[in-house]
Amino acid sequence: MAVGTWKGVLTMTVRQFPISRWQTILAVAISLALTMTLIQAAHAQTYTVLHTFTGGVDGATPYGGLTWDGGANFYGTAAQGGYTGTRCYNIFLAPANGCGTVFRLHRSGSSWTFSTLYEFRGGSVDGNFPTASVTIAADGSLYGTTFAGDDNGQLGCNVGLQDIGCGTVFNLRPPANACTTALCSWKESIIYAFGTTEGAGSGPGLGQLVFDQAGNLYGTNWNAPGNVGTVFQLVPSGGSWMLGETYSGIGGPTYIFNGVTFDSAGNLYGASQRGLQYGPYCAGGRGVNGCGTVFQLIPTDSGWNADILYTFTGGEDGKFPTAGLVADREGNLYGATSAGGAGSGGVVFELSPSGGSWTYNLIYSLPNGDPQQFCFQPIGDGGCSGPWGTLLMDSAGNLYGASFANGAYQYGNVFELTLSNGSWTYTDLYDFTGGNDGANPIGPLILDGDGNIFGTTANGGADGYGVVFEITP
Repeated sequence: MAVGTWKGVLTMTVRQFPISRWQTILAVAISLALTMTLIQAAHAQTYTVLHTFTGGVDGATPYGGLTWDGGANFYGTAAQGGYTGTRCYNIFLAPANGCGTVFRLHRSGSSWTFSTLYEFRGGSVDGNFPTASVTIAADGSLYGTTFAGDDNGQLGCNVGLQDIGCGTVFNLRPPANACTTALCSWKESIIYAFGTTEGAGSGPGLGQLVFDQAGNLYGTNWNAPGNVGTVFQLVPSGGSWMLGETYSGIGGPTYIFNGVTFDSAGNLYGASQRGLQYGPYCAGGRGVNGCGTVFQLIPTDSGWNADILYTFTGGEDGKFPTAGLVADREGNLYGATSAGGAGSGGVVFELSPSGGSWTYNLIYSLPNGDPQQFCFQPIGDGGCSGPWGTLLMDSAGNLYGASFANGAYQYGNVFELTLSNGSWTYTDLYDFTGGNDGANPIGPLILDGDGNIFGTTANGGADGYGVVFEITP
């Protein structure tokens, strides 16, 4: 297999579609049984491409990972592709190749069926460019976010004279009657549209929405003028949703690209790629500095109190944590940085609570970073080849992650960190080649009940628009 040539999201987003829309619809409608490409990995793992995105009705460039319903269905988003009748915008604030899709992969035995559930319309009536994984609610409907697009005339996020919209939170429900084709659309509702006047920020990024026990939703924004890091709460009220408590990272955590996680006391934890504003120098400009932080938000009667648990220095401890955090049963937090460390490929780290403070522990410095890779950020001083998606922890406490551009070919890899007798062992499970197998995974990994790993790549694949993959032990 030849090594592919698509080495960055920036290159990816400006590529033109090689296949017409009617050809794509015909291909997807006729051939629902997906062609699977089998590649044997170096460590007795079997790598399988479950779907190759064509850039048409099925979507393109999936930034988010998959979400499993615990049964036969896996759901995901593609940031581009789909509907092209409206001008939509990508993360670079340039016209996108389609407004994005939500899709489902249904497993039946050893067979998989791909279905497009929804094509975003963008413009002034819908969102576009969904970059995060969806969240499955208790009623089986899906909740997610779009980076751009608007609803009900929300204004304020402009490119020149063109308003691109500040992003949305949406809900998708299946139709009342069962779908009989792969093109049967679910019903979408915009439950909240962001603007620059209500204090909730704009531009939801890679962060998956999370529910609390009361049914409130929490998410993050990063792209509002003068507001470079926001955690927001949405509260259900009388059949609709209203904005609840928000936290703005001015002077503290900035550029919060991923989601937040809860502890049993209702505190929220997350990582910011920048901040503190006057912290260690990693990259400057626009009043934003620092190498990144791990932060805690504590609920009070008057809102959220923020506490910085750790400030990255840009040395061997890493820098620019784009991924979110995962917690174990003892309350320890685990995360990854997208850059820095001894190998310049980012690090995996642990933060442990101790006597009212937190202790940083370096778990592993990731190898083979590509310093030329684009960072998911407006400002950078090199590449961000380490993990962008939140780490996955299995029931035994092992960690799994996907790097954006590390690995043998510097198109990303999937790795495992196994804890034994207090030490961690790194295993490279698969190295992407940039060819038909895909390139540059951005979203998080998931596990099914049999220990199989699933994920997506934003680039690569036969058509250059990314793939959905599975790794089986």
